[in-house]
Amino acid sequence: MDNEVLANKILTLTTDWNQHDYYNGVLRGKLVTTCPDLKIVEITNQVPIFNLNHAAFVLRYSYKHFPKGTIHLVMVNSESQSHRMLAFSHNDHHFVVPDNGIIGLMFKEPPQNVFAFPFEAEGSFASLGSSIAAIDAFYKGKDLSEVASLVNNFDQRIPLRATNENNAITGGVIYIDSYFNAITNVSKDLFDKVGQGRKFEIHVQSQHNKVNTISINYNDVDAGELVALFNSAGLLEIAINSGYASQLLNLNNGSSIRIKFYD
Repeated sequence: MDNEVLANKILTLTTDWNQHDYYNGVLRGKLVTTCPDLKIVEITNQVPIFNLNHAAFVLRYSYKHFPKGTIHLVMVNSESQSHRMLAFSHNDHHFVVPDNGIIGLMFKEPPQNVFAFPFEAEGSFASLGSSIAAIDAFYKGKDLSEVASLVNNFDQRIPLRATNENNAITGGVIYIDSYFNAITNVSKDLFDKVGQGRKFEIHVQSQHNKVNTISINYNDVDAGELVALFNSAGLLEIAINSGYASQLLNLNNGSSIRIKFYD
């Protein structure tokens, strides 16, 4: 039962709403009215407005830390042109997201059995009713096929992926955290596979910004120095000890990272 039944009472929120926006109150009011025992956990309401890449990154690397059976709601750029929310289960978790491409950014492989909940109203918050209906279905353990339509033609964006040759990896920045550290799409697995223990240089945006050591933590270098490390998500991170890497190096989502290996 029991862990999953209990977990179905947990809902996470990932939104691009300011905490003072009335949308937050409307959604929470509808949720506790429809699903009285639901425990609402806010992952973040600080996603930059309309930034699907940011939202996908945050949820992709956080949802697995919640109990199996948790419901995850994404409300970022939620008034999609398709006028529907999508609901599906993946890796023993449940998701309710807009049909705006975010699914392709969240998962390497698309989920199976995606169901559509059309918007039930028009206006500036048309996604509310369909979101509540999808959450209620998961909350009550309903078979989604009985309350929604199975779809195959949902929107999927393609994320920026690292590429590799025999002696090099080309990647990019995919996330800037609140400390202005730049997280890239270069995984430790890819780094080890291509590098094979060889010497290397990491070029950050230009030939002038380079690192030739992987550190364990930020303090392995002196304050103000550039540091490269693999973070808890297993991704290459570029930072400046006690500094603001993305600001000082003019890094944004999509900024290039080039790693060259030498025999």
